[in-house]
Amino acid sequence: MATHLYKNFLTNEKIYNQNIDFWKSLIYTLLSVEKISFQQYLTTIKPDGSFYMDGNPIYNFKIDNSNRAVRIIQELPECSDIEFSAWINSTELSDNSKIDELVISMELSHETALMSVELINAWIINKFSKQKMVKFIDKLFTIKENLFKAENQPDKELMLA
Repeated sequence: MATHLYKNFLTNEKIYNQNIDFWKSLIYTLLSVEKISFQQYLTTIKPDGSFYMDGNPIYNFKIDNSNRAVRIIQELPECSDIEFSAWINSTELSDNSKIDELVISMELSHETALMSVELINAWIINKFSKQKMVKFIDKLFTIKENLFKAENQPDKELMLA
């Protein structure tokens, strides 16, 4: 069972801002330790200064002097399960340059935040190749399915005994 964070972020601007601050802090903490500089590469603010407030992306960043980026899509929580997916995408920016982005789509919870950190660490800090990232994503999903499937079984006590 997931413990969702910022549940009403799509309907409340204050919660949406808090949610963005959560991601800013998490990413800054992860990358600043490694002295990695980054900046946003997608527009999330309307011309009037307000947020698009659709969660796509809730947060994004591109590593300076690199073609690697991360786009985090956050969905409104709809169930108590751990909802999480990820993939590698090649995209063209407005200046016609191409980047490879790790796209993470999820319902934000403690569990999915940790899974996101693992993937970002592999993609940005450890610089896994695209092929290695695909394998790592598959491995992470297999672990997630096994771990959280076991957590939801009625005879959980027998497994822990």
